[in-house]
Amino acid sequence: MPYSAVNDIQGTLNHEHVLAREMVKEMDHPSCGPIKMVNTPVKYSESKPGIRSVPPMLGQHTDEVLRDVLGMSESEIEAAKAEGAVK
Repeated sequence: MPYSAVNDIQGTLNHEHVLAREMVKEMDHPSCGPIKMVNTPVKYSESKPGIRSVPPMLGQHTDEVLRDVLGMSESEIEAAKAEGAVK
């Protein structure tokens, strides 16, 4: 029966292989302070994809999505917020 150790989250984040491949990146979140994020697992010699920004806060992009994607007017957005349908 094959078996091996199972890492917990902290053990995984601090594993030498994870650190060598720069799989965890610490970024400064304006509301939460420094947070550790999982970096992209795919690495290329010429192109270096990575994390572009920290996660948004709840409701941070609501207005622009409702307006730009769904075509709602400002009054419709305000009504949806007043009803508690969106944040």
